[in-house]
Amino acid sequence: MHTLKYLMAALILLSSLHATASDYQRPSAPLQQVLEQTKMVDTRLARDARHIALLHPQTHPSIHELAQSEKKLAGLRISPDNLAQSRPKKRYQFITLINLDNNQRLTIQQQGANIANVQFSPDSQYLSYIAITPRAVDLYLYQLASGQTRRLNASPLNAVFGAKYQWQHDSKAIVTTFAVPQDKQAPLADIGPNISHALGEKAPRRTYQDLIQNQQDEQAFKQLTTSQLAIITLDGQRTNVGQPQINSHFALSPNDQYLIVKQIHAPYSYIVKYYDFAQQVELFGRDGQHIKTLGHIDSGEFRAAGADSVSGGPRLIHWRPDQPDTLVFVLPLDNGDGEQPAALRDEVLNWPAPFTQVPQTLLQMPWRINDLDWAEQGQLFVTENNANKKQERVSILDVSLLGTDNAKPANLWYQKAQRDTYKAPGKLYRDRQQVPALVDITQGKFSHYGIGASAKGYRPFLKQTHLDTKEAKIIWQSANDKLEQVKYVISLSPLKLIIKREDSITPPHLVLIEPHTGSEQLLYQADNELAAYKGMTRQLVNYQRADGLPLSGMLYLPAGYDKSQGPLPLLMWAYPREYKDAKVAAQVNYSVHQYQGISAKGPLPFVAQGFAVFDKVAMPIVGQGHVQPNDSFRSQLVANAKAAIDILSGMGVADPDRVAIGGHSYGAFMVANLLAHSDLFKAGIARSGAYNRSLTPFGFQYEKRNYWEAPDLYQQMSPFTHADKIDEPLLLIHGEMDANSGTYPMQSSRLFNAIRGLGGTAKLVMLPYESHSYAAKESLQHMLWEQQQWLEQYVKPINAGIDKAHSTEAPESIESLE
Repeated sequence: MHTLKYLMAALILLSSLHATASDYQRPSAPLQQVLEQTKMVDTRLARDARHIALLHPQTHPSIHELAQSEKKLAGLRISPDNLAQSRPKKRYQFITLINLDNNQRLTIQQQGANIANVQFSPDSQYLSYIAITPRAVDLYLYQLASGQTRRLNASPLNAVFGAKYQWQHDSKAIVTTFAVPQDKQAPLADIGPNISHALGEKAPRRTYQDLIQNQQDEQAFKQLTTSQLAIITLDGQRTNVGQPQINSHFALSPNDQYLIVKQIHAPYSYIVKYYDFAQQVELFGRDGQHIKTLGHIDSGEFRAAGADSVSGGPRLIHWRPDQPDTLVFVLPLDNGDGEQPAALRDEVLNWPAPFTQVPQTLLQMPWRINDLDWAEQGQLFVTENNANKKQERVSILDVSLLGTDNAKPANLWYQKAQRDTYKAPGKLYRDRQQVPALVDITQGKFSHYGIGASAKGYRPFLKQTHLDTKEAKIIWQSANDKLEQVKYVISLSPLKLIIKREDSITPPHLVLIEPHTGSEQLLYQADNELAAYKGMTRQLVNYQRADGLPLSGMLYLPAGYDKSQGPLPLLMWAYPREYKDAKVAAQVNYSVHQYQGISAKGPLPFVAQGFAVFDKVAMPIVGQGHVQPNDSFRSQLVANAKAAIDILSGMGVADPDRVAIGGHSYGAFMVANLLAHSDLFKAGIARSGAYNRSLTPFGFQYEKRNYWEAPDLYQQMSPFTHADKIDEPLLLIHGEMDANSGTYPMQSSRLFNAIRGLGGTAKLVMLPYESHSYAAKESLQHMLWEQQQWLEQYVKPINAGIDKAHSTEAPESIESLE
């Protein structure tokens, strides 16, 4: 009788495994509901603030869309059929255009096409957008006055580097890149060997994927990326800019008379992505004629190691928005080597037309410059970073006074730890009425808006800060009982804002407000489509690690749950972060008034399956002084996890014997380490992780030491090294085409094979055509199904444990467990 029982169970299990291997599965109805919800709109505001465009994102594409042919070259994924990126980050189904004067609305859509890069013209008369079909990329104009839509280009565009175009500042023409007819290109070479060279120069680069591997790849890269840059007027007249080249970036001067272009030239690197290839910076005139070569940008292939290191040559090249035709760029003073001692790291140079004089130095700074912002009266906001100290600061220089008796050195605005959200001042407000937009200076003050993080949670603000004294004054702040964030500042006097508003039970909505009159106009309301999660509760839980470090996490409990019903199985989800300051590591980044959106990629869907979920669990890895955070990575990781389980167990809401841990990417790396070095969990879910650090030998995350400098550290932090200690069930999920640095699909397959070979319990799920973050609806459905099945089998049953995990009996069906 028992033999028959086990035989039947085995047949059921084999049948289940066969179905799983050949077919995509669908999760339970509540989890499926998460996938069906619409996404929050993106927005664009016209410069005259009379119209706003709501951009409605596509829902999840089908697996058949991801399966379309693509070429993987130099870090790009290219669709050769339409010369566009095969996996664009942003694509929209349609546009809702709202007239802010009368609230009239209309819909703009392009049949059979994805919409990308939506812009208003500088004079606010047109709405432009890129339409991407399987065969071509086109540029369309919608005229607001007439309501007419038309295609501007007569021949297809090349959008391999993105759906790029720029309006002239006078709104009379657009600059973009056109496809070069294939009959003007050389045919691809035959198959040949893959050959790489090491010629004695150090090239400590991360382990990138989708790189050029041979001469055939080089030729394909050149053919697919070569474009004809051109200026096209609104009546369709086209002026070519130079000859066909690999044009990676272009920008018009504010007076529309000059064009700077970055062009990639051979030789192409086999170890870095296209944006780190050597490039020439060329200058063209409005007539399309070449004027001169402005400079050379070195390849990032041989850039010195270290987060503060940069390539030689100019960077942050841009037109000064407060001048008609003046270029500004940054040069390293330390040969780009951020690990070498240097009193000064960078200098900012100013180069006005006609570019015949030597560029003028505006200032030199001791830290690495990573951003420059210009104000309307010639003030320059300079952002510096110091990666070793994990610090950032912003200084302000009045460039208009340079060379006069009133000249002053750059004046510090603020300095803070890079991850210190409490001191973050937010975004600078730019006057949108100016073309180009500049940081607004009114009565010696500039405005900025931010999230307003504090120990009490978020309370967003709009502030004005005095240029000289740096004294700040709040001129608007979110209500106490809501979470309100500034989207656009339409005017400062009188104050007029577009804000995003939400609360704990109301999804985000966009509102036009005039605080001085109290008037409001609702522009958009997101739907609340998650009926299965109605009544779910949440709370911010504060607690301490054994060493006293304050921690926090968000606890979610099923609707109607009461502690009298007994503790629940618990799913924890986290992502480790390194800190050099314990106080910053303990900061709270949350608002009690934030509406709880539920993503299929996070842990919250499983609240509807009867789990307590502890999300955004603090996993700080702190190293102060000369001690590096990762020197005690494992012990801090376990201490963080134990503190989280102890607090929830003590509250009576979580069963410490039924806890699962999950994470994605570096979070997956965390999961495997916790299973290897603790017995706190009954099972784990690890998605798209890296588990063998010897396969990422030139650093990972914020670890700057390479494998040969710290081999013991790399071995200790690699869960692959300790696969024999992973004695809890581990579900590994990975995209077969993961393009992320370091997280090769091989990382998951090798860890799985190690666990299997050592007699452990694991399951490996490889998702076809998926990259680091899964996109297709079928993939996400199956991911949720796999996670649901894993949790139901190994964590949820009250008697779940090691014996259950290794039972030879077939698991009960999910339906019966529900």
